[in-house]
Formats: sequence, C-alpha cells, structure tokens
Amino acid sequence: MRVIENNREQCRYELYESGDLAGFVQYGMRENEMWVHYTQLKRRYRSEELIEELLLHVLNDVRRSRLAIMPFCLALRTLMDEKTEYAPLVPELWRQRFLGRSDPQRRPMGYVRFTGSPKRRSTAKECDTLPVPQSISRGHSSWTPPSPSDPRVNGAPANIPAT
Repeated sequence: MRVIENNREQCRYELYESGDLAGFVQYGMRENEMWVHYTQLKRRYRSEELIEELLLHVLNDVRRSRLAIMPFCLALRTLMDEKTEYAPLVPELWRQRFLGRSDPQRRPMGYVRFTGSPKRRSTAKECDTLPVPQSISRGHSSWTPPSPSDPRVNGAPANIPAT
C-alpha cells in the first residue's frame, strides 16, 4: 500500500511503501511560495512510476493550496517540462529561468538522489596503500606550541622595536 503525506515539521512530502519510508521531496516555505529543493528515494524503490506519483502529488497539493512553486529540484523541473499544465504554478517572472531548460533526453529519475547504495568490495590492493609515518600514527609531531611569553601569541608582530 502506497501513502504520500506532507510532513510539515520536517518540510517534506514523504512516500511510504508498505509502511516503509521509500523517499521524500524536501521543500521550504517562503510566504506563499514552496521552494522544492530535491527528491530522494531509497535505491530498492527505484522506479519512474513512484517518482512521478510523488512529484505529481506535490504539484497537485500546491495547486489545491493556491501556492506558487519554485522548482529548484531538477527532477521536478523535468517533470514540469513534460507536463506543461503545471507551468502556471511557477511565478511568471521565474518561468523562463526554471522551465523549458531541462535536457529532453533525461527523465526525472536521472535527477533523484538515491540512498542505500549497493554493497561493494574495496578494489584497493595492498600495494595501493601508503604506509603511515610513525610520527603521525603515534600522534607525535615536531611542532610545539609557542610559549606564553612569545609576543606573537597575543597577535603582536614578531619584531618589536625598542623605544
């Protein structure tokens, strides 16, 4: 079962798939404008259908609430370029900046942040690693702090002329 809800405390629309948080759209509010920052989804829920459903829910909610939208999120911009009926949600002064500029070859999923990366084994070989110098690995160093009587400690120049 899929549920999308607006978590106003964390300023994000959350998508739940069978009770698990699958992803969200992060936003911020400024007067009567919703500034959509980015879309994030767990890798195991990677699906154009889920992303489109989540983004369309956001757009429809903005329309119902009679808010303006500032789509800083590239996934949302790409979807809005495909579905031009949502263009009036962007303030007229900003439409040229936000809309009609996305790559027509890319889909919204190409701009989504994914979490839960697949497990990978390290490709580093033993010969690729550099030995750590003994002085660093033991926490010792040749640097010593200046003494309190040093005039540079208080920000004075090193050479103080005699008067």
